[in-house]
Amino acid sequence: MFWEDLLKGDNIFLLTAPVAATLASWISRFWLSRWAQSENQPVRACLATAFRPPLLLLPWVFCFFYLAHWFIDHIEEEGHDWLAVSETISSVLLPLWLLLRLSHQLPNIAVISGVKDNDLDLARTLSRFFHIVLIVLALLILAQKLGYSLSALLTFGGVGGLIVGMAAREWLANFFGGLMLILDKPFKEGDWIRSPDRQIEGHVEHIGWRLTQIRNFDRRPVFVPNSVFTSIVLENPSRMRNRRIIENFGVRYEDLDKIPAIMAQITAGFLQHPELDCSEPHYARFLKYGDSSLECQIRVHVIPKGRVDFVRVQESVMLLIASAVQQAGAEFAYPVMKVIKMT
Repeated sequence: MFWEDLLKGDNIFLLTAPVAATLASWISRFWLSRWAQSENQPVRACLATAFRPPLLLLPWVFCFFYLAHWFIDHIEEEGHDWLAVSETISSVLLPLWLLLRLSHQLPNIAVISGVKDNDLDLARTLSRFFHIVLIVLALLILAQKLGYSLSALLTFGGVGGLIVGMAAREWLANFFGGLMLILDKPFKEGDWIRSPDRQIEGHVEHIGWRLTQIRNFDRRPVFVPNSVFTSIVLENPSRMRNRRIIENFGVRYEDLDKIPAIMAQITAGFLQHPELDCSEPHYARFLKYGDSSLECQIRVHVIPKGRVDFVRVQESVMLLIASAVQQAGAEFAYPVMKVIKMT
C-alpha cells in the first residue's frame, strides 16, 4: 500500500526530489563560480564566498520539507505541528545565516577596496555591530512567528535585563569597554602599547568584546579585561612620528679649539643620514665645562620606530660622533682624579 501511494501520479516527484536538489545545488555552485571569476573582480569573490553555503543548502532544505510533508500525510498525522515549527525556524535562520556571512565579509571587501587603517577598523566595527543587530532582530522575528507577544517579551526583557545586568556586571563592563576601544581606537591590532599604571606592555594581537590579547616581550600571551583600559593611562609608542636620541659626551680641555669643527661635522652627518628626521629640532652643541671634560650633547630624531631598527640607527649616530672627534684630531675625555701626596 505504501509503495502504491508512492508511485501514484503527483507523488512520483518524491523519487526525483533528491535528484532535483542535487541538480539545483550543482547549478548554484557552477553559477557562483562563473560569477565570482567574471571580469576578475575580487569583491565578487568575497560575495560568492558568503553566498555559496546558504545557496547550496537551500535546495536540500526544500527537498527535506517536501519529503517530510508527504511522509507525515501518509504515516503520522500528528507531526504537522513540529514540521510547521521547523519551517518557521528555517525561514528565519537561513536568511540570518546569509546576512551574517555577508557582514563577515565587510573587512575583506574593505581591504580589497584599499581603504586606510582607520576605515578598516570601522569596517570591522560595523561587521561586529551588524552581527549583534541581526541576531537580536532574528530572535524577535522568530518569537513573533512562533506566536509570542513582543510587548510581553520586551516587558520581561526589561525586568530580566535588570537582573542579568546585576549578575553580569563585570561582563557588561568588559563588553562596553571593548565597544569603547573599537570606537575610540586608542590602539589597534598590531600596535605596541604600554601602561605606566599597570604592568602591561607588548603587542596587541586581538581585541575582543570581553578581552584583549597582548603578547609581551617574553612571547607570553597576556589577556586583559577590556574594562581595565577605561581607568588606566595608556601609551601607544606605535603611533610615534619618530624616536629621539639624546646623548652626552665629553671632550678633553686640550681640544677646546676643535669643538666648533666637531659640532659642524656631526650636524652635517645628521643631514646626510637617510634615516634621521632633520625636519624635527636637532642639534650638536657644547653645553658646559665639566670637572674633567668639555661636556657636549647631541639631539636628533630617528625615522624608524621599531626597537630593532632604532638601535641600529642609534649605533650609526654613535659612530658618527666618534668619527667627527677623530677627524678633528681630538679625543674623548676620561674622568681625572688628582691625588695629592702628603709628605
